[in-house]
Amino acid sequence: MVANAPEDPRALANPLVAGGFGLRFYAAAPLTTRDGYNLGTMCILDFKPRVLTRQEETTLRCLAAVVVHNLELRLESRSASSAHSS
Repeated sequence: MVANAPEDPRALANPLVAGGFGLRFYAAAPLTTRDGYNLGTMCILDFKPRVLTRQEETTLRCLAAVVVHNLELRLESRSASSAHSS
């Protein structure tokens, strides 16, 4: 979580922070499959600084888990369909 990007050294070189976009807040949860593959992140952006509550952090992680679960179901469905048609 980056609560106030223009004040965070990790974000200063990011064009979304340094440029005209005006990014101030960033939070993310990893999208990791049950096999350990990292697919990316579920991100929240805002134009004003903020800090997530514990409940909001939990919700973000749960949303990321739902995304991964749905992607895995889709992959399993395609694999089953492909095996069935062979």
